[in-house]
Amino acid sequence: MRCGQFMPGSRIGGQPVQLRITRLQAHPEGPTRHPVIYIPGGPGDAAGQDVSALQAWRRFQQAAAWPLDLVIVDPRGTGLSTPRPFCPTVRGSVGTSRLAECFHRLGRGTAERLGARAQVADLHRLIATLGQGGAVLWAESYGALIARRLAVQHPGDVRLLILDSPVLHPLPEKQRQAAASQRRRRQLLRACSRELSCRLAVPSLRATIDALRVWLQKHPATIAIAQPPLSARFVKIDGQMLRTLLLLSAYGHPDDMRVIRLLRRAAAQPAVLAALTGPLMALDRRSPRTAPVYWSTRCQFAQTRADSGVPAKRASCHQWPISRLPPVRHAVAVPTLVVAGTRDVLTPAAAAARATLAHPGWQFLPVGGAGHGTIRRDRCAQRVAARFIAHGGAWLGHAACPSRTNAGDQARHRANERRSNDGERLPR
Repeated sequence: MRCGQFMPGSRIGGQPVQLRITRLQAHPEGPTRHPVIYIPGGPGDAAGQDVSALQAWRRFQQAAAWPLDLVIVDPRGTGLSTPRPFCPTVRGSVGTSRLAECFHRLGRGTAERLGARAQVADLHRLIATLGQGGAVLWAESYGALIARRLAVQHPGDVRLLILDSPVLHPLPEKQRQAAASQRRRRQLLRACSRELSCRLAVPSLRATIDALRVWLQKHPATIAIAQPPLSARFVKIDGQMLRTLLLLSAYGHPDDMRVIRLLRRAAAQPAVLAALTGPLMALDRRSPRTAPVYWSTRCQFAQTRADSGVPAKRASCHQWPISRLPPVRHAVAVPTLVVAGTRDVLTPAAAAARATLAHPGWQFLPVGGAGHGTIRRDRCAQRVAARFIAHGGAWLGHAACPSRTNAGDQARHRANERRSNDGERLPR
């Protein structure tokens, strides 16, 4: 493992841009040609290069057994890269007015230098500096838009593309979140239908969710969340926040039955929803300092107002007026592997499958039971990606990873096995 700083030769606010970079060698004898470069999503997420994150990356590399070196880069303005412009909270400003105030404080020049155009240029300079031929780009979520643009603008930089849970079309955020929330709702209803006690419960889960959302919209609940060693934080949970909590509960290691039990208890005791706020707290801890990167990246990819159908005054990117990038409308002539989890509610596998059919040369890998960000969590996806890399993007056949049961189902299955081994009679 080698760590260092890469200077692409640009400046933000008078300070030179320095990108934190780590290279994990696949072989001890020396670096390989055509390294794998990881592009995080978000937009505005860091690749993760603190001590615990690098330990996780080392474990990933050992388990995945990819034949090439893995290069981890924190995009400009994120993680351990410097400088990191941010906007402090402005008193009295809310919603789009806060966004406009942040843009005004940063200035158009800084906002432009944090966007997707600059990130593509950084990757181009990095690959040229490495001087080891075209790289394999492993892009996750929103990073797929960055990777595809680099492949179009600098085709010699990219040898292979691996698009993991890719965002292929930058829809307006409200539309995207609403669709994801509906998919998450259907997931919970399907999980309930598989449990007899849940299916027969009165009121139904559908009625419980609807009634709870309406009640919280009219009577928001304020819940204290412990954050040791920090002081407690108070979170206001209304109908919109409930939808956000349910959406975030789909990621990581989801246990749908646990979420369903909490929703039923929340009808009488809203404070139990505190158990669902963990992902929200983690998201908030990294958001304040990456918010400018988030908005600059998202708004450069955003559709124009005429395309999106959103009135100008209601569009968030109207308050962050930087130059837009034209969409990548044609196929990229690079062997591409598209990986998508069948439980992903934000970038559904069905959309990835349709995109694969529309692009000759793309291959599709569905991962059963997986959510967003599949490769880092699924061994099967790691092995298929290793074959794709080792064979230079050759046809893998009809590859697929088998479905995995829900985390809660797995726990119940293990408990039943233990009881069986102890000689207990199991219920049918």
